[in-house]
Amino acid sequence: MIWLLFAHFIGDWGLQSSWMAENKGKYWLVMFAHCMIWAACICIALEYMNLRVGWDAPFLVFGHMICDKWKCGVYDKKPFCKQPSAKHLYIDQIIHLVQLGIVYLF
Repeated sequence: MIWLLFAHFIGDWGLQSSWMAENKGKYWLVMFAHCMIWAACICIALEYMNLRVGWDAPFLVFGHMICDKWKCGVYDKKPFCKQPSAKHLYIDQIIHLVQLGIVYLF
């Protein structure tokens, strides 16, 4: 699980530019690119751990996209990405960690 956590932090923060962070709430393509990069990091870690990657990839991409869209306020028009809220950041990270737990266990 430690490899998945490492991959999560690399994909969610390390490989996300400030431009991407600012624009993922505005443009679907930017959000999709961020989610694909994050999911690719997780899938590489899964491969490294000799775990299968099948249904995991779409589950990771779309789950991350839904969670980040919620955090960025696309559905309720509140720009959490521009005005970070600790509560929303913690919920976002907990959901991502649950995703990691699901792909690790199943």
